[in-house]
Amino acid sequence: RRMARRQRGLQGGCPLPCRGARWHALPPKVVESEQMPELSAEETKSSPVAPGQPIDDRSLDAQILGLSLPALVALVAEPALSIIDTAFVGRMPDAALSLGGLGVATSVFDFIFRCYNFLCVVTVPLVARAVIAKRRGDVGAEDPADITGRVIGLAATLGVLTWLSLALATPQALTFAGAEPGSPLAGSAEAYLGIRAAALPASLVNTVAVGAFRGQLDTTTPLSIVLAQTLANVVLDAAFVFGVPSIGIPAMGVEGAALATVLSIYLAFGLFCVNLNSRGMVAWQAALTWPSTLREMQPLIVGSLSQLLRTLSLQAVLLEFTRTVVGLDGSGLAVAAHQVALRTWFFALFALDSIAVAAQGLMPTALAGGGPRAARTVANRLLVWGLGGGVLSGSLLALGSGSIPAIFTDAVAVQTSAAPLIFLIALLQPLAGLVFTWDGIFRG
Repeated sequence: RRMARRQRGLQGGCPLPCRGARWHALPPKVVESEQMPELSAEETKSSPVAPGQPIDDRSLDAQILGLSLPALVALVAEPALSIIDTAFVGRMPDAALSLGGLGVATSVFDFIFRCYNFLCVVTVPLVARAVIAKRRGDVGAEDPADITGRVIGLAATLGVLTWLSLALATPQALTFAGAEPGSPLAGSAEAYLGIRAAALPASLVNTVAVGAFRGQLDTTTPLSIVLAQTLANVVLDAAFVFGVPSIGIPAMGVEGAALATVLSIYLAFGLFCVNLNSRGMVAWQAALTWPSTLREMQPLIVGSLSQLLRTLSLQAVLLEFTRTVVGLDGSGLAVAAHQVALRTWFFALFALDSIAVAAQGLMPTALAGGGPRAARTVANRLLVWGLGGGVLSGSLLALGSGSIPAIFTDAVAVQTSAAPLIFLIALLQPLAGLVFTWDGIFRG
C-alpha cells in the first residue's frame, strides 16, 4: 500500500511536499518511463538513460567526457583568438599602450558579440528537440535543417547591420568604454576595432553552426574547424603584426592582429557552411526566407529575450570594469594588466563551459528518455564534474599566476600588475564551475 501511494504521488503530484521530496531522493536511480514518449532504438542506444533501467554512472561519465573534451578545445579556441592577438601585440615596442588599446577595443567587441550568444544557446535545445521528434516520427515534427537555416539567416542579417552600425559609431563606442577621444590609447583601439568589426557577420553565423552541431550531440566537427581557425590565426598574426619583408608583407602592428583574426574567422565560416551543407543539416531556402517565418521562430525569440537580458547585464558590468581601469592610468599600464587578466579569465571560464555544453545535449535526451527523475540524476552527476573542473582549473591558475602574464607580454611592469589579478581569478573558479554547469542544465 505504501508503494501504491508513492506511485500515485509520483504520477499525479504528491499532495505532501515532504513525502514527494523523500521519494525523489530514494535510491536506486531507476528511470521511470510512465507517460513519457518512447525513444527509437538508435536514440536509446546513444542516450545516457534507458526507460526502466538504472542509470550507470560509468556510462554517464563516459558520455559527459565524450561531449566535454571536444567542446573544451572548441570553446577555449574562441578566447584563444584574442589571447593570440594579445600575445603578439604584447611584444611590440610600445607594449603597454598597444595592449591597452587592444584591451579597450576587445571589450567593446566582446560586449557586442556576446549579446548575440543567444543564437547558439537557444539553437542547441531547439535542434536537439527537433531531432528527437523527427526520429520518433512525431506528427508535425519540424525539420532541424529548417531551424538551423532560419537562425543562420537571422544571424547573418544581425551581423551585417551591427557591423555597419559599429563602423559609423566606432569613436563613440570607444569613448563609452572610457578611451579619451584623440588620445594614443583611443587611436590604437580604433585601428583594431574598425577592422575586427568586419568579422561580425561570419562570427554570428559560426555560433549558429556550433549550436546546430551541438544539438545533434556532435562536438567533434566544431572542434576540427575551430582548430583550423586557430592555427590560421597564429600564422597570420605572425606575418601581419611583425611583417614578412621577403614576400612584401609590411609590419602592421595592431591592425595586423585584427586583420589576421578577421581572415581566420571567415575561413571557419567557409568550413562550417561546407560541413552543414554536405550533411544536409541546413536548409538554405529557410535562411533566405526567415523574415516570413517569424511565427515558427517564436521559441527562438522567447528564449532569446531572457538570454539577451542575462548577457547584457554581464557585459555591462565587464564594460564598466574597463571604463574604471582606463581612468586609473593614462599610460595604459593598468588597462594592459586588465587585458591580460581578462583574457586569462575568459579562457578559464570557457574551459568550464564545456561541462555546460554536455549538459545542454544530455538534459533533453534524459528528459525524453526517463522524465524529471532521470534528468535530476544526470544533472547531479554533471554538477560533480563542474565542481571538479572548477577546483582543478583554479589550482592550475593559482600555481601559474606568477608566470602566466609572460605568455602575453615581455613587459615586466605589466606582468607584475597582472599576477595578483590572475590569483584572484583562481579563487573564483570552483564557484564558476558550479554556476556554469547549472546554466547548462537549465538551458538544456
